[in-house]
Amino acid sequence: MDELLLRRARDGDAGAFEQLMTPLEGRIWRICWHYIGRREETSDCAQEAMLKIWRGLGAYRGDCAFETWVYRVAASCSLDWLRKRKRERSESIEPLREKGFDPPDPSPGTEDRVIEADRHQRLREAIARLPEDQREALVLTQLEGVPYEEAAAQLRISEGTLKSRISRAKVKLKEWLAEEREHSPGNIVQQRERRGP
Repeated sequence: MDELLLRRARDGDAGAFEQLMTPLEGRIWRICWHYIGRREETSDCAQEAMLKIWRGLGAYRGDCAFETWVYRVAASCSLDWLRKRKRERSESIEPLREKGFDPPDPSPGTEDRVIEADRHQRLREAIARLPEDQREALVLTQLEGVPYEEAAAQLRISEGTLKSRISRAKVKLKEWLAEEREHSPGNIVQQRERRGP
């Protein structure tokens, strides 16, 4: 990262900010995508993250790599977006469900696509629940494909610590998703059918 560009961007130079951020734009978009999973919303969230980075440059103190700080802002923005979307969705559909509105989708393969989309959404939500240090390590290496050595350097931790965080994150995700599957309505019905009336 270019310290001079950062200094100029902090002083309000939009051109310097653009130069500083151009190499990171793709990563910001992908980070938002990993959390949100919908192209249009991801683009909106990535733009919001860029705006927060621009407005928050003064908050960057250099206690972590600039790229890591950018990642944290994008991840935080994505988590806020998810919470907002979940709140809006439950507020908007609940009155309709109370009235029995649940229209079927006649297009072929819809059920499989819905199940797969739901699975991805549950994984994203589970990742969002991880402690920040584990979430960062997991997203950078497993979703972004950043090599362990580079990810450890970005997070300013040893590779051993990085691997430990990834391992703990994977264990938690497996536990949470297994619990969720166990308590899903379909699984409860199957358990009742096996037990009998």
